[in-house]
Amino acid sequence: MPIFRVHTNVAKSKVPAAFLSETAEELAKAMVKPAQYIAIQVNGDQPMTFGGKGDPCACCTLQSIGQISGAQNKQYTQLLCGLLQKHLGISPDRIYIAFAELAASNVGWNNTTFDAIDLSTLK
Repeated sequence: MPIFRVHTNVAKSKVPAAFLSETAEELAKAMVKPAQYIAIQVNGDQPMTFGGKGDPCACCTLQSIGQISGAQNKQYTQLLCGLLQKHLGISPDRIYIAFAELAASNVGWNNTTFDAIDLSTLK
């Protein structure tokens, strides 16, 4: 299900728990997916620059089984950039987000892969 990963030069100690919980809740709404299956991972304290400058920046990925398309990705970008700016102080012009749609057979969970699960029963 959805996995949002953030690599940032913002210190780990500056990443509030509210960022994780709010991002999971908002992504669940936007992607119409159960929040319990959304994973958020933040890798702070990364040595990185954006445009040659060491100001706060982030390189992110959003992966999901379904719900990844051009029109939706614009909505997700706006949402995620807003959350990164609100909680981590990263300007949207210093954020990249790469999107990837995953095949259900390529995502393992609970001793199986999602192609073996009736996704309509996950609530």
